[in-house]
Amino acid sequence: MNPDIPLDWFACPVSRKPLTFSGDTAVGAETYRRNAAHGYWDFVPAAARNVHGDTYAMWEQLQENGEVSYREDPEHNLGVGARADHLAFADFCGFHGNVLDVGVGPQKEPTHLQRARDKRAFFVGIDPLAGEQPRNFAFVRGLAEHLPFRDGVFDQVLFVTSLDHMLDPVGALREARRVTKPEGRVFLWMGEKNPGAPKPARSAAWYEALKTPAGADDVFHHKRMTIDSARAMVAEAGLRPEEESVRVIDPWRRSAFLRLAPAAAGARRP
Repeated sequence: MNPDIPLDWFACPVSRKPLTFSGDTAVGAETYRRNAAHGYWDFVPAAARNVHGDTYAMWEQLQENGEVSYREDPEHNLGVGARADHLAFADFCGFHGNVLDVGVGPQKEPTHLQRARDKRAFFVGIDPLAGEQPRNFAFVRGLAEHLPFRDGVFDQVLFVTSLDHMLDPVGALREARRVTKPEGRVFLWMGEKNPGAPKPARSAAWYEALKTPAGADDVFHHKRMTIDSARAMVAEAGLRPEEESVRVIDPWRRSAFLRLAPAAAGARRP
């Protein structure tokens, strides 16, 4: 069984109002249930399909493509094993308190969780993919744009290379701000690749078989982001970069770690 999350942390992902719990059922604007085999709550709202319209079907195809990459090449597509970049991001965050990882992925345990455990932080992951079960951390099935938590629960909310896979990245950042404590912080790891980056001479057969959905930029992304476009989304969501660390991977690729505070003047690091 996955570690339990206190029930009073939850809220309806549609209305953001308190839920009524009865056994393995929670009732809000919709009815949500706890997975009988592994104990995680499933808070993916049926309403999301109508809220996001045609984008939802495209996103579902991108999710299926992502599942193929996670299964066929986890070392390059997931935070598994001794990933120095994931550990560097964890050290940038300095985990403490209640930590929510938005888009945690399907792996049993992300590499950066090692640092959360070292800091005795309580780690919660949320993802639309149920993934490998049970997990080594508290897990909820849900969507970034409809977080099933009440306001101000978490000390830290993370997007670990996941923001560019969201249905609505600005909406996801707004939700992250909502569920973060006033003195808490949102942490974003954003990757960027130049459009002219050379392609490999040969791609794996599983990759070549993937199809780009209509309206998507590629087989994994609705819209490709840059670090600058991510900064603009951060501002639109009512957040501001408090600290940044840009790392050059090669001549065509960079990654940026950002610590985000509420945009209101006078916000301070805890």
